[in-house]
Amino acid sequence: MYEKGGDFVKKRIFTAFLTMLVVLAVATTAFAVQDRSASVNVDLTFSGTAATGSVSVDGNSSSDTISVYVELWRGNILIKSWTDSGTGSIDSSRTATVAHGKTYTLKAYATINGVSLPMASVTRTCP
Repeated sequence: MYEKGGDFVKKRIFTAFLTMLVVLAVATTAFAVQDRSASVNVDLTFSGTAATGSVSVDGNSSSDTISVYVELWRGNILIKSWTDSGTGSIDSSRTATVAHGKTYTLKAYATINGVSLPMASVTRTCP
């Protein structure tokens, strides 16, 4: 009788162990194939009267097709614009001449696989 009880406990422990292994395998697989999250980051820096607008766009996966249209504004005056494209992720920057004490806004409009992301922007004043 004791042996049957012992076998029962061994089977329950073995079953629990196998269940834990399956859960761990599924969780590891899900983590390994998890895509990164799409993002658009903008920055605007100044060096004297030169402004550098920088944009970084990361897709959800390394095969995503990315396009970005970027504008640099002083109030309602468009100072500079450009486009860039790539696959997976892109980093793009351009420089423009600006004036001290004026406020500038850099705007980026990105698409990933043809789907628009929310516009990203940053506003800074040239020192």
